[in-house]
Amino acid sequence: MRHGFAGRTMIVLAGALLVLGSLQFARSQPQTRLTHRWLFLWRNMSDPKDVDRTIALFPRAQKDGYNGVVFGADVAPEKAEELKAAAKKYGLDLIAMVMGGTHDRNYEEGLLCKDALFIAQGGQLVLQQDNPTKVLNGDFEDVADNHFKGWAFQDNEGVSTFADHDVVHGGRTSLRMENYPKNPGNHCRIEQPLKLQPYRHYHISVWVKTEGLVGVSPEVKVLTADASQSISFQTFHVEQTQDWKRYDLAFNSLDHTECNLYLGTWGGESGKLWWDDLSVDEMGLVNVLRRPGCPVTVRGENGTVYEEGRDYARIVDPYLHPWIAYHDEPVVKLPAGTRIQEGERLRISYYHPIIVYEDRVTSCLSEPKIFDEWRADVVKANDLLHPAAFFMEHDELRVVNQCASCQAMHMTPGQLLAWNIKKAAQILRDVRPDAGIWVWSDMFDPMHNAVDHFYAVNGSLAGSWLGLTPDVGIVNWNGDAKGKNCQFFADLGCKQILSGYYDGDEDGSGIAQWLTNSKGVPGVVGAMYTTWEDRYGPMDVWAAKAWGGEGK
Repeated sequence: MRHGFAGRTMIVLAGALLVLGSLQFARSQPQTRLTHRWLFLWRNMSDPKDVDRTIALFPRAQKDGYNGVVFGADVAPEKAEELKAAAKKYGLDLIAMVMGGTHDRNYEEGLLCKDALFIAQGGQLVLQQDNPTKVLNGDFEDVADNHFKGWAFQDNEGVSTFADHDVVHGGRTSLRMENYPKNPGNHCRIEQPLKLQPYRHYHISVWVKTEGLVGVSPEVKVLTADASQSISFQTFHVEQTQDWKRYDLAFNSLDHTECNLYLGTWGGESGKLWWDDLSVDEMGLVNVLRRPGCPVTVRGENGTVYEEGRDYARIVDPYLHPWIAYHDEPVVKLPAGTRIQEGERLRISYYHPIIVYEDRVTSCLSEPKIFDEWRADVVKANDLLHPAAFFMEHDELRVVNQCASCQAMHMTPGQLLAWNIKKAAQILRDVRPDAGIWVWSDMFDPMHNAVDHFYAVNGSLAGSWLGLTPDVGIVNWNGDAKGKNCQFFADLGCKQILSGYYDGDEDGSGIAQWLTNSKGVPGVVGAMYTTWEDRYGPMDVWAAKAWGGEGK
């Protein structure tokens, strides 16, 4: 009996040790609750070659445990059946990205240019600045030693900012910048205050030359008078070494009468950077938008409102291109029989898009045509692909609630986005009641972009999350929080997929941190390997950290 009892005791102890060992092993392994293991593909799927490249990844994806692929819905029709068959063969759900913007360039969000002054001359209307903005010493010719006159502030004169009389674009002198680490913040800048006319459309022109730049991103910035906020949002790209090149940028003054104009670099390592022939001027009707929510009005200074087609030819920009900030201004002709007199001063109000960073523009959130386009695109994608889920591309919306259509809604930007996302999700439900619905997290996250003072958003984005319903899943890409914001969306009842990698998590330690930070949060159901630079080398290592590298 005692022997039997001791035997049973040993068995129990051995079992306990086995369970304990299993628990310790489990703790060392990746979490396996991730039922949605997705691979993100940022490619031009309308190109059959890119579809072929996508399909070529499917065997690797299956091997590493992925069970879904996310891609743009504009798949080349002749490749759709092959894509679907390959996905089925390798056990991959298709997730189609939709609602990324508008097909009609006129439906980008527009900012108001109010009462720009035009003069009737020789049968057409010609822009004239009524309160000219003047950059002092923009050609950098007026200089004493290395001090540029007219500029209020200059970093490290004669140390990192120099008057160069040998390398110039025009005239006899240019501004050269180098030796960035000799500034405490590695900054190298020059600044002067400018006067602005509120709600006007401005053009910045500057010539730039570089040599051996490392860790240097040249910028021209227009900041508020107290330098607390940006008025301009466009940036530009330079090569490490390049000859003189002109850059054209644009901004809207909004309600500002004063600003600070900066050029230089905020943080830099090495190399040389030259600036020359800088100017800031008003421009008129470049990229003028024509849609119901972006009206154009022409009136005389005596109050007469003139009629398009009768008093002046229809105002359009034949070169309308929201991603190109500047080109020749469109000509407005005066037909026979116009009531506009030669030399008459007129005020023209119109709307135009703006660029954020190098190429980001935002579509209007309120125009009915946008929703008609989205519905047609969803129907087309559903007929072509019958995806398991749809992915709404509402992210990085940096220009909101500016045009007349949005203003007529009498909503804050947050309320407007909440209204928009509800309508967008309903389109998906109408077309495919059984399909999953997902959206990026950032515009609904108070720890990310759903905040006040977000780029050119007119008002606060707070409350945008109130448009989310529990059937809308969140693809969470807040890389700073790394999962610490997951509870917020869980409290809304939304499922979440952790969008990691982002071209910088080669060993998977980042997604491991996401999983640790979100441990115990209900509704975290997946992870998505997200690359914008077509980098799929570490997708196996990353998957191993996310879910063990095989299907669970």
